[in-house]
Amino acid sequence: MSSFPPVSPQPSSHRLQYEVVGQQQPGEEYPERFSLNLSADGHAQLDYEHGPIRQSWSARVEGIVWTRLWEAVGRMPSDVPSNDSPCEPDSRRLEILGAAPLARTVAWNRENDAAGVRSILDSLVAQISGLPSTAIANTLPPLTHQVAAGADRTLPRQEAAAVFGTVGDHSAFALARAGGGFSVFSVDPLKLLGETAEAGQPIRALALGSDRERDLLLTGGDDNAVWAWDLTGDGGLLHARGGHSAAVRAVAAHGDSDDELVYSGGGDGSICAWGGRDGTEVGALTGHDHSINALATARVNNLNLLVSGGDDGTVRVWNTDTGEVLRTLAPELQWVNTVAVTGAQGGLVAAAGSDHVVRVWDIEAGTPTRTLLGHTAAVTGLTFLDLDGRAVLASCSYDGTIRTWDVTAGRALETWSAQDTWPAALAAASSEGGAVLASGGATGTVRVWTAHGTARHSLTADGSPIQALALTERDRNTTAAVGYLDGTVRVWDAATGSLRHVLAPDDGHITSVAFGSEGGTVVCGTDRGTVRVHTTEDGGLQLVPTPHTDRILSLAFLPAAGGTVASAGEDRTVRTWEAATGRPLLRLRGHEEAVTRLIAGQIGDLTALASADEDARILVWDAVSGERMQALRAAHPLCALTFGTVNGINVLAAAEQHGSIRVWDVLSGDEVATFDTDDTVVALTVGVFGGTTALLGGTGDKKVRAWRLLDGAPMGQVSVEQTPLALSFSPPETLHVAGSVGLTTIHHLPF
Repeated sequence: MSSFPPVSPQPSSHRLQYEVVGQQQPGEEYPERFSLNLSADGHAQLDYEHGPIRQSWSARVEGIVWTRLWEAVGRMPSDVPSNDSPCEPDSRRLEILGAAPLARTVAWNRENDAAGVRSILDSLVAQISGLPSTAIANTLPPLTHQVAAGADRTLPRQEAAAVFGTVGDHSAFALARAGGGFSVFSVDPLKLLGETAEAGQPIRALALGSDRERDLLLTGGDDNAVWAWDLTGDGGLLHARGGHSAAVRAVAAHGDSDDELVYSGGGDGSICAWGGRDGTEVGALTGHDHSINALATARVNNLNLLVSGGDDGTVRVWNTDTGEVLRTLAPELQWVNTVAVTGAQGGLVAAAGSDHVVRVWDIEAGTPTRTLLGHTAAVTGLTFLDLDGRAVLASCSYDGTIRTWDVTAGRALETWSAQDTWPAALAAASSEGGAVLASGGATGTVRVWTAHGTARHSLTADGSPIQALALTERDRNTTAAVGYLDGTVRVWDAATGSLRHVLAPDDGHITSVAFGSEGGTVVCGTDRGTVRVHTTEDGGLQLVPTPHTDRILSLAFLPAAGGTVASAGEDRTVRTWEAATGRPLLRLRGHEEAVTRLIAGQIGDLTALASADEDARILVWDAVSGERMQALRAAHPLCALTFGTVNGINVLAAAEQHGSIRVWDVLSGDEVATFDTDDTVVALTVGVFGGTTALLGGTGDKKVRAWRLLDGAPMGQVSVEQTPLALSFSPPETLHVAGSVGLTTIHHLPF
């Protein structure tokens, strides 16, 4: 095995190398290891190793980081020992090079913050890697930019998978071939209906059905998206319900309550537009070359505008009615952290980022009007406010200050301490008592100010760092929505300082928040790539327009829901969608591990879903309302699920990885049968033979076995030429078996 960390380039005169070794978890041969190389010019290289897995990234960091690190290193207590030995599990090692008299090598354990050095370095490692590691924690606002991964990881090869369904009201099956692509066949007669050699992704799941107008094949896999294929005529691909392939870094909303659009900017450089009421995927705005860091909206000169800024150092002004770029502003920045827009004075755009300078442009002319100097570190927040009839711009910076500016005169008005070492967010609103500002950052406290810098309130939670905040004036009350690194969103009455409600963590740290039209909704984005829309009044979840944020592992067509498909995967959620359009319907949470199995069925008049996760937990849902009906537990992770009916009882059967099959009464939740098998069962279905209900299981040893329900008595077995991937029973005694090489039909079962 090659050395870790990899050999570094020739060091600059000022450089440090930081190594982190995590705790060795039970069952792991190797702990996680990170190695960060950071130079004084802000270039960073991060390497990661966890057993055979190796990844690397390059990035740039904010200039203030090096200054703060050097200050923290200078404060390190003398009892932090020098240590030239390799870094041991659950410890950290810092090597300081080329900066005598500070040059030395020190080591410490995870409990010791080493004068604040650890919190900065761990945050850099977490932000660059984006990995959900237990060895490191991000405790600071954004400090990294232009993150680029090393050589692309090779995706796992597509494995064979199959599913039965209907095409043109006739029985059919779809087969995802090992290596890539899929084929669809009718069952009787066996006939190829369609195929593709390249499905756009390694497929992990298939579903086959109809929306009453067309026959559909749904596929899901490693790109986290649900792909819908029209099997009627020459329809081809209908949609690939996608989203961001990286963190959501900025959100915004625009339009009235009946026609609102929600925008999200991602670390992948794309801007997605979603229907604010139904989550319809409206389209994407492309043009930025790196991460989108900021979005802002306004109506200017009868145009609905969206302004974006990102790590490519450009600011773009979009006409959201047409999707066209009206202006591309290139302020010669390495990156843009924040933007603001106002309709005042004919339309102004402000932006700031890597060079500490705030720039203002006239939108119509596309020309710069003001360059505002004064901050001494990266500017992280901008917002326009109306002050005595003047267009005033407010800014906050990692230099720890908040400033207001007269953009007409181009001069500073007020400067005051943000009372936060890392102020990351700034927002403004107009109230009956005058304009108010709110700021927040690493301390976790929101501070509410007058436009002249007088403190009004402090909104204090549990100390988790603040990533984003927004203000709105609604029903004569100023409301603040605040996003925290612990994943919560808190909604405050900014006038009184009282907490209204807390939105619990859901799929990642909060990176951005915005209010919807008239302040009635709160839009938030997460570092996992999710966008959520909640009602401001009570925090109720209204909409999740973005798709899964990790691989899709299972799909199911809902039999009586008029063209609805359900999906589940490694992000621990179960989702339902309008199959032909991709419009989101439900997002069901309750699993704490990846969801690996999902089936749909009828329980009387009710359409049900059953989902199973890697922790052997099974949840049964009403697929229309989203209500959880049952929570069941197996002894081992599951390989297959099926619904059935025996003696008037609606049952759910589940095959465990280690050979047992369990059967539950779905309505009562009682376990009614458990029996062992000789081999792992990979596919299940229920059939009736001469009045006897049987559970049929395809096993890894290329057999189909039958057990009587409910006592589990063996009824017989039959050998097939391939490992069964899916089973379909047709009365009175016909069984169809789909495998990696096609279809096997058994007309007279020996049971």
